[in-house]
Amino acid sequence: MSVRRLNISLLCSLLLLLTSCSRQDTSGQQAIRIQSGQNIKLLTTTDTHYLSPRLTDNGPAFSRFLAAGDGKQLAYSSEILDALGNDIGIERPGAVIISGDLTNNGEKASHQDLAEHLRAIEQQTGTQIYVIPGNHDVQNPWARRFEGEKQIPVSSVTPKQFRSIYSEFGYGEALLKDNDSMSYLAAPSDDLWLLMLDTSQYSSNKKLGHPQLDGRLTDATLRWIDRCGKLAAEQGAQLVAVMHHSLLDHSEFVQEGFTLNNNGQAAAALIRNGISTVFSGHVHFQDIRSSGEDIYDIANSALSVYPHQYGILDYTPAAGTYEYHTSGLNMELWAKAAGSTDPNLLHFNSYSEAAFRRLSADRTYSRLAEESSYTAYTQKQLAAMADVVGRLNAVYFAGTADTELTAITDTEGYRLWQAAPYSGLKNYVLRMAELEQKDNNHLLVKLPGW
Repeated sequence: MSVRRLNISLLCSLLLLLTSCSRQDTSGQQAIRIQSGQNIKLLTTTDTHYLSPRLTDNGPAFSRFLAAGDGKQLAYSSEILDALGNDIGIERPGAVIISGDLTNNGEKASHQDLAEHLRAIEQQTGTQIYVIPGNHDVQNPWARRFEGEKQIPVSSVTPKQFRSIYSEFGYGEALLKDNDSMSYLAAPSDDLWLLMLDTSQYSSNKKLGHPQLDGRLTDATLRWIDRCGKLAAEQGAQLVAVMHHSLLDHSEFVQEGFTLNNNGQAAAALIRNGISTVFSGHVHFQDIRSSGEDIYDIANSALSVYPHQYGILDYTPAAGTYEYHTSGLNMELWAKAAGSTDPNLLHFNSYSEAAFRRLSADRTYSRLAEESSYTAYTQKQLAAMADVVGRLNAVYFAGTADTELTAITDTEGYRLWQAAPYSGLKNYVLRMAELEQKDNNHLLVKLPGW
């Protein structure tokens, strides 16, 4: 054996006792795959909605865009990625998954700068990152930069450009690639493989003038899933599926455009290939649903939106179990270590929660103040009612109805809603107050045959 080969072998052994040099990426560098029989931890996140700082001057147009949005902390896009990298360094997962809507609106500059962040995270932590696109990411006519009073169109990316930009984050080292979409099969571990499914539809975006919201898997991709399942079975590997759109309905409020158009066919394809767990995004709130005991769809809440949390999946081959829980982004830890003096970052949890609740409450107050049915209410009463909506939305996004809903429905503001004249807002509040009080932040899955 040559000295060079011996050195490479020794390096691989020293990097991680639990890993082996078993494959190469397209750059020619050795990629580490966790050996058979070893436990593996996955960190799963979604909807980073990264906006490159190059695309905003933080002026009036950007401020209006944020005020009209859904609570994304776009002004802190880079800081959120830096804090995530810090958490990855602490958690030491075997792999990181980002299930789509990587960018705000598919801006090429945002993709390029996000890839630089991901590259730095990989280099600093040694953790492989895998991505797929979401409905905002490719050929998006809404790609904009913000300058003064104006939103100015900028370039988005084609599917080919997306694959190129993220070649180091799944596409360049896939075991199999789908010819009909940007789906691929990856193997961070001998025992656990990732079926990264591109469920977004972007070919008609230019004609539509906006990113197409709904998603589907084509018949060709469904057949390709069977190929992946066969290969995994031959190699004795378990498969976890990752997609942007929901496999199962996660809400009576949010279904159309969010659950896969052909979710029945997709679920059947996944189940027949032994897949019991799916990670999705798109809906921006934390929720776990199951199809009996056949398959679980874990919708991770958006990293860019309160409560800024991600999921951790621990796979134990010896026990045949997946154990999942959520963890909050530790922005405060990163900000302090980075020497930040920004009070919003140093107290990010309370700042972001207050901003998120205030956004919902302010909109609700404005609507109530304009409706003739509520003219008899005092400003204090309207403010209490609006606060209920803000708190309900925060619980909804965090998936914590099981622990926090009762405290909201036991308030004067909620009692005012109960006695209020009928309106669409009242109907929304009462239905939100009936959220199923289940644990959406923890799950234990026993794999079939164990």
